[in-house]
Amino acid sequence: MPKNGTTMHAKENLDEAEKLSKFFLNEFNGTRDGRVLRFSELCEPYCQINKVFELYKNAFDDQYKLWTNEKSVSKSTNLSYPLATMNGFDIHLERSLFGVELNPKSEDNTTDLALDLPPHRVITNMKHVEVIVFIFRGDRDSAEKEKDLSKWELDAYEWSLNEYKSDIVDVQIVGTDVLDNEMMKDGRRLTPFFAAGFGFEITFVSLCVILTAVYHNCLDQGKLLISLGAVLCPILAITSTYGIVSILGMRTNSFMLVMPFLVMGIGVDSCFLMIHSWQKERRAQESGTGNRLGMVYESVGPSITITSLTDFLSFAIGALAPTPETRLFCIASSIALALTYILQLVLFGPILAVATKYEHKTTSTNNSKWRAWLKACWKRCINIYCKILSHKLFAVVVMVGTGIYWYFAIYGLMTMKTRLDAVKILPKDSPLQRPNLVLTNLVWANYHPVTILVNAPLDLENRQQMTRYWNMVDEFERMHNCKGKASTLLWLRDYVKFFYYGEPFDLFAFLGLSTPEVHDEIDPYEANITTAKLPEFLKSPFFKHWDSFIHYHYEEGKIKLDRFMMNVAYDNTSSWDTRIQLMTDWRKVAHNYSDLNVTVWEPNGMFVDQMLSLGRTATQTGIWTLVCMAVVCAIFIPNPCSIITATVSIASITTGVMGFLSLWSFDLDPVVMAAVLMSIGLSVDFIAHVAYHFQLAHRKEIRNGKIKKIPLKGSTERLEHTLGAVAWPMIQAGVSTICCILPLLFRASYSPSVFVAAIFLVVTFGMLHGLLILPTFLAALPESVTTANCYRVFLSSSSERSCRYVPRRDSTNSIEMQKMERKDPLLN
Repeated sequence: MPKNGTTMHAKENLDEAEKLSKFFLNEFNGTRDGRVLRFSELCEPYCQINKVFELYKNAFDDQYKLWTNEKSVSKSTNLSYPLATMNGFDIHLERSLFGVELNPKSEDNTTDLALDLPPHRVITNMKHVEVIVFIFRGDRDSAEKEKDLSKWELDAYEWSLNEYKSDIVDVQIVGTDVLDNEMMKDGRRLTPFFAAGFGFEITFVSLCVILTAVYHNCLDQGKLLISLGAVLCPILAITSTYGIVSILGMRTNSFMLVMPFLVMGIGVDSCFLMIHSWQKERRAQESGTGNRLGMVYESVGPSITITSLTDFLSFAIGALAPTPETRLFCIASSIALALTYILQLVLFGPILAVATKYEHKTTSTNNSKWRAWLKACWKRCINIYCKILSHKLFAVVVMVGTGIYWYFAIYGLMTMKTRLDAVKILPKDSPLQRPNLVLTNLVWANYHPVTILVNAPLDLENRQQMTRYWNMVDEFERMHNCKGKASTLLWLRDYVKFFYYGEPFDLFAFLGLSTPEVHDEIDPYEANITTAKLPEFLKSPFFKHWDSFIHYHYEEGKIKLDRFMMNVAYDNTSSWDTRIQLMTDWRKVAHNYSDLNVTVWEPNGMFVDQMLSLGRTATQTGIWTLVCMAVVCAIFIPNPCSIITATVSIASITTGVMGFLSLWSFDLDPVVMAAVLMSIGLSVDFIAHVAYHFQLAHRKEIRNGKIKKIPLKGSTERLEHTLGAVAWPMIQAGVSTICCILPLLFRASYSPSVFVAAIFLVVTFGMLHGLLILPTFLAALPESVTTANCYRVFLSSSSERSCRYVPRRDSTNSIEMQKMERKDPLLN
């Protein structure tokens, strides 16, 4: 691109552009493993891909020399945009020049007015050119060559940033490996933010543990060990996950660098429940540490297992997604969450047992008035809150509020657009932001080619097959946004002219001794051609660039076409909606000509495919995840009502997260899809504990060294027991999750911002559902529904409806049978 307001088709800028093109092709050296990488050795079969600019530059220099010396130009050369001609040979300038502004029609270069214009405006019809694009392409036909091309691309990018200096031209390099590299750089910048999040996390956990210990009058050295153990489990899981990923040979992408924040936020939640239960069961210490730890596992183990298993499953199902970046993130997250659960059972549990040694055996929570007052206030607040939740009028208000919430959530979900935009994904301070804007607003707006591959052998002498082929070409060129056949790169059109008229170069016309001969246009449908002149055609200096477009072989002395490709150009394709529609239309045309085995390809095709599949994939993944969660809940929760309400609550939270992300102007892309999978898993933490505890028919206490079962009567009493067991740990878990991701608010990058927004929403909606909506709904249902136990009915040996039913010997039937046995000797 030009500097200082000049134009790229000015002579000095064109010279610099030509110099750069030759430098990158033949002189610039990348290095890999001590080897020198030169692109001229990697570019086959696309080494001539920038031949158009070379031809244009040669013709421009000739015209420039004529004008500066003689104030005249050659009539055999016409350097007009978009299609220039040189001795009858067409040059498609729209493939290389972009942001073109044409000369006003009032300026006639044959008049005296031309003498006052700069030479580049006289010998062309262009007033201004903003961008010249060079393409450097090679086939990644082996793993080693792929690594060579990637390393050369990255080295060229670093050279353009750090070493190239020019006062007239600005060079911008962009490619897929450069994009990946910038994303990884952005991910690595998250390291200090993770350290800050870890600091906030351990501070909050320590504060909660210490304050709880002060309340229970059991503050000791062991509480510091518990605080460290709570955060140690997710940290060990995170570091182990990166090690496992490395051992498996998987690459680490930018998504996976956000994973530690997620695992730290989720991993501590279960520890809060275990700590809360451990503190409540201090009386059980009289019967031994093992019994006390067993009470903790019995109390919170099932709900922790439900949440951990569903967290794991949500990401395991996401690992089946077609998007590679999302798949890698989900694999890493599922491994980390599984390790966190295992470590909480086999490491944090023993840490609690070890910390018991530091406890004072004679401590009592009743030796302080403020503790008694605080405990009474907490119980009173829980009792009043549960009575409010159980009131039918309040239930109606909550249901109306939930309906309003669903309205906005579903509205946002229905209006969410599928869009993958590099402007959002790239860091705002990335050097790639500028070339990306140029590509979007100038290059793709003016010239967006699609490569059409004809994979079936084409017989040029088969009139029926050729008619089918030209009909297909016509359909592509009549499509909306097409620039017309003048912009199509089709070797067969040039070959038809070559077959009939030979080389387009006329030496006498070039020397100005004659006028170039104008040939009649040949109807391709009527052309009678063979492949006999194809080798001569591909050796011509004017047509040798077509060699990379064609694959052929010799059979019985004749040339047989195997396959070839062509390019059709479109414009006004800056919008992703337009590109998606075009890709859909291209594939329809290709499908209609399946006999020619046609496929279409364009550089953004993989992103278009992702956007076309993201909505369907997100829906399918979400549904399957919910189904798996319902199955997991059914294993550990024997009450059907609790399973159904828990599943509906999880679906409600996920819908709310997606809907409000849409209302906050986030589009559906791989980052948002990963955030949604995370939301489904994280929402279980706020729902499963409530659903599990509410369906319990009794609570357990240790009295005089023995475990006693105390029945829970009525919905209010069961609500009190449920919220008493999970409300405070749930609040702690939500706040700790927010503390962990809080530093990401100061990182102005797209991926972290999506996860921050999603986690904030899921924590907010999760606590709203777990502490308000779900308890209110459960309390409003009949007690017979919320306490029904399928396991007791269908699997217990005492239930007559059970497959394991065994009649008791002291039952009425058994007694009658015994009497009959004594009276009737035949029955003995």
